[in-house]
Amino acid sequence: MVDRTAPPQGEPRPALRQWLQLIVVLAGTFLVELDLFIVNVALQPIRADLGATVTEMELVVSGYTLAFGLVLVTGGRLGDLFSYRRLFVIGVTAFSAASLACALAWAPGALITFRVLQGVAAGLMLPQTLSIIQIEFSGRYRAMAFGVFGAVTGIATIIGQTVGGLLITLDIADLSWRTVFLINLPFGLAAVLGSLMLLPKDRKEERPSLDLVGVLLLTVTLLFVIAPLIFGGGEHGRPPLLALMVLAVFGGWAFTYWENRTKRRNGLPLADPELLRHRKFRAGAGLSLTFVAGNTGLFFLVSLYFQGSLGFSPLKAGLVFTPLALFFGIASLVAPRIQPKVGHHVLTIGYVINVLGTVALLAAALHYGEDLPVAAIIASFAAIGFGEGLGLTPLINIVLTGVPKRDAGSASGVLETGIQIGSALGPALLGTVYAAAHSFVWGLGINLALAVLALAFLPMLSPSRGGEAPERSEEARTPTAASAG
Repeated sequence: MVDRTAPPQGEPRPALRQWLQLIVVLAGTFLVELDLFIVNVALQPIRADLGATVTEMELVVSGYTLAFGLVLVTGGRLGDLFSYRRLFVIGVTAFSAASLACALAWAPGALITFRVLQGVAAGLMLPQTLSIIQIEFSGRYRAMAFGVFGAVTGIATIIGQTVGGLLITLDIADLSWRTVFLINLPFGLAAVLGSLMLLPKDRKEERPSLDLVGVLLLTVTLLFVIAPLIFGGGEHGRPPLLALMVLAVFGGWAFTYWENRTKRRNGLPLADPELLRHRKFRAGAGLSLTFVAGNTGLFFLVSLYFQGSLGFSPLKAGLVFTPLALFFGIASLVAPRIQPKVGHHVLTIGYVINVLGTVALLAAALHYGEDLPVAAIIASFAAIGFGEGLGLTPLINIVLTGVPKRDAGSASGVLETGIQIGSALGPALLGTVYAAAHSFVWGLGINLALAVLALAFLPMLSPSRGGEAPERSEEARTPTAASAG
């Protein structure tokens, strides 16, 4: 009789030390994801205490996510060059130091600067987590490890909203919002000590060179894209937006030219230009930007409005997000079960549900105004969260099935970067609209437009007539599983 519970022949069962290594690197992941969300419920207390403007509050959120997104690909390359363990330790240490600096910030500008440093450290740290999981686990155990990775990101999302509100409400030692940054320190210290004791001292014989020119060109181009959205209105006035957009187009052309040149000379481009020739990858890039931008923008908009016009306490504002996070988690578990039956249409179902939830929230805001009932908020958030879980969790997996095996690693890194850039663009865009129009409804309207725009990319996920066949491999599946979490 065959023991179906046993691992396949030749597949090593991980030792206790490997599971402990997983706990260590996931502590870093927890910190990264926690700080993507915990600051949302602290925005109003920060604004009141430091006298910050709406634009400065956008920068507190967007500065972190933008820096994080800009450094992800470079952080992965640095791990290849100098060992994943070393970069992980550097990333966690820098993240913890930046968190302490955020807690000590005396002015909006200082807080924004330290949040950017947090984002840079997060971008150095997270790619090493994925690489260490790939090295230390294989087969179904690797899938299990990436499954735990996904669960940790979901838990961090919930804790970020609820525990952040609780900490501010308790006002420990009169520290108010500063405790949402101080909570990172014990986790960071534990992760550093654990990594020094447990993580392997890995060094690769072949070290790819870092495309420094590509790093510079990509960074500058993305900054030219985001700057008009962040500084496009408010009390700072309007910089030459058209000039910045022209510079962004020129920067994008220069980056593409350089990456093609690097590849022709047998170098290692920061992002392989061949990727955008794949239909599914283009669709995935568009989807990740628009869908993530809409939903992260919604978190920012709701936090400002609920704690401002509606007068919610930070704890109440945080608890309101719980149905969204809970139903996101449920949908994330449901998605793999229905995907084999409906294919990429699992995304269609998710995006439609997300649109319906947004429409319901918009309709309630139009009807009730500032008397918006909590029941309507919870019901709308439950639908939005369920749609997000179905529409985001399987996205990268579906997109990478259309990318050749040789590009799987590069594609997953670029898509992850796109997701983080969307996380920066969303708050910037919706925050600009909210500040200019002084209207929650107008902000929700932009969010709805982004949700509908995501639907427009879905037909591109269908197989092309030219027969763009998917290529599945362990290398293609590995980064996908991590990204879906």
